[in-house]
Amino acid sequence: MPDDAVDNPIWIKLRASSAERARWQALAVARGVSLSELIRSRLDGTRLRSRREAPPVAPDLLRELARIGNNLNQLARAANRREPVTALLARLIEIDRELALLRAAHQRPDAPLADSGDGIG
Repeated sequence: MPDDAVDNPIWIKLRASSAERARWQALAVARGVSLSELIRSRLDGTRLRSRREAPPVAPDLLRELARIGNNLNQLARAANRREPVTALLARLIEIDRELALLRAAHQRPDAPLADSGDGIG
């Protein structure tokens, strides 16, 4: 018995009114899947995992986060070499402040205030 996952896909024709097709297509778009995936999930009774597009991110924010990530990698290497803890802690505090500034600069006006974890709010 052939496995459906490795079988070559074939076309199945389905008659539907234009209103049905539009409704199904809108549902597929809302769920972030193709119309074929929507129909297969309904026929098989499987749950759909919606694929939503990641929101656009400002390039300057990505560069800043990459820089911070590089700093964290350097800290991890230093910790693995057993360098003095005080220098590592000072750099981590500096990174925490940079992240707080980034959060503040890129906070949406309608978003709730995030707790920075420093007890200030």
